[in-house]
Amino acid sequence: MTDSNTLQSWNHPDSHELNDWHLFGPKNSEVADLVLRLAYEKGMRLADIEQLMVKALSERLFRDD
Repeated sequence: MTDSNTLQSWNHPDSHELNDWHLFGPKNSEVADLVLRLAYEKGMRLADIEQLMVKALSERLFRDD
């Protein structure tokens, strides 16, 4: 896990939202809708859905563009 204190959040235009994101979640309701659908329609556990998100975001972060 990355220590948020080491990130340069002070100069990011979304820093306020990013700092509160872990408390209030995404503002895009499609994210919540997709999580609910995966859980209820596909029977996935929330921990598995979160791991899927971590994997996708990590792949995006560490890929070479």
